[in-house]
This record gives sequence, C-alpha cells and structure tokens, in this order.
Amino acid sequence: TCPPKSSKWITDMTWLNLVELSKLPQFSDILTQVSRNDKAWKAWFDSDVPEETSTPDGYSNSLDTFRKLLLIRSWCPDRVLPQARKYIIETMGKKYAEGVILDMEAMWEESNLRIPMICFLSLGSDPTNAIEQLAK
Repeated sequence: TCPPKSSKWITDMTWLNLVELSKLPQFSDILTQVSRNDKAWKAWFDSDVPEETSTPDGYSNSLDTFRKLLLIRSWCPDRVLPQARKYIIETMGKKYAEGVILDMEAMWEESNLRIPMICFLSLGSDPTNAIEQLAK
C-alpha cells in the first residue's frame, strides 16, 4: 500500500516516485522528511534549477551524483538531462557529455560495403542536407 500524500502540491506521480525512492537505504526517511519540512521541499521543487540548488534535509552533502540524479528524476523529470550530463561527466569524462558535430566526409572515408554509415540523432536534428551535400 502507498502512504497518503503529505501535501496537495505534490503530484501523484511525484509521490509514487518518492515512495519507490524511499525503498533505497539512502532515501529511507524521505517521505517523513518531506512531510516534516514541506516548505523547504516546495521551495527547492519550485526553483528554476533544483539540481543546482541546495537540497533540503542534508541531501546536498550526503548524496553522490548518481543518487542526486535519482532524486531529481523523482521530483522533476524535466530536469533529468542536466543532472544526467553531470553524472556522465563525472563517471566517463567531459567528452562523452558534449555534442558531436557530424562530419559526413570523415564518415564516408571510414565506411565501405561492409561498414555502413550510422547516425544516432538527437531530437530535432536532421542530417538530410549534409547527406545530400556529400552525394553531390
């Protein structure tokens, strides 16, 4: 069973996320902390960049980047990307979190009949013009 929400301003999905998060040892008290410290959590939640803002109840000092990502994901799914980028930079290095400009000429040089050209596209990107330019 799911414990009742502590405040009306918390969405049902957020509360369900917090209930699941509370099953992890680092977040075992989060439901009572949110209930007890409602104003601080609301102020944190309402901030423009909660991933950059000090988290209530000492979580800023006690969580590593991955666990902070879990917390951000539970509260503000729209802010997951910036926190995920921090996690990637911390664990894999900065070059893995930066965008890559597609160099069609270099891809063409590396490809052959057995090595196809494959592009992983980000939302809104369209390599059609670059492919047509290369074909000319």
